[in-house]
Amino acid sequence: MIEFKEVDKFYRNGVQALKNVSLFIDAGEFVSIVGQSGTGKTTIARLIIAEEKPSDGEIIIGGWNITNIKRADVPLLRRQIGVVFQDFKLLPKKTLAENVAFALEVAGEPRAIIKKIVPQVLKIVGLENKQDRFPNEVSGGEQQRAVIARSLVHRPKILLADEPTGNLDSINAEELMALLKKINDLGTTVVLVTHNREIVNKLRRRVIAIQDGKIISDQKTGKYIL
Repeated sequence: MIEFKEVDKFYRNGVQALKNVSLFIDAGEFVSIVGQSGTGKTTIARLIIAEEKPSDGEIIIGGWNITNIKRADVPLLRRQIGVVFQDFKLLPKKTLAENVAFALEVAGEPRAIIKKIVPQVLKIVGLENKQDRFPNEVSGGEQQRAVIARSLVHRPKILLADEPTGNLDSINAEELMALLKKINDLGTTVVLVTHNREIVNKLRRRVIAIQDGKIISDQKTGKYIL
């Protein structure tokens, strides 16, 4: 599903963010990639969605070698990968349902398809009764649920969550993790990039630890060891 083969990543300022990183994430796994700020974990996330390209090595997503992906093909890749960031990035003048629908509208989906899919994904995240609310009328946890709903509209094979609990309190963070586990149980591969020790330890799923751009640990049922 996701494979890095001896990947190096240098930035223009000369900083080497990743050093000979090799990893394989199978379809249906729930994997946490952990490490402190600046260790390279966010670089891995950016490489998965082709926001960056590797300086050396290969990256394969779902059998597709994206190492030298063409810019025109990036949108097609990203329809296979749902992405959730710490920053909600919801449009403030659109309702939650309209925010979710917008992701389909920009992809050119027919109106009939949009009307069918939006209620389905809002129900998955538990927002079917708040679809007409605006972002400022719901809690931070509910805003993040709307973001997850938006990320699911293309029925992605992979859900990449980069520090999704960064702006949430502990209760909302736990509810969000329960939702990600539910999505994983439905068959979606989930990659969680985080430095939240408490959440990772409660998950008891696979943990890949990054330090100074290198993988220092890969535990099948692990804890945050750094």
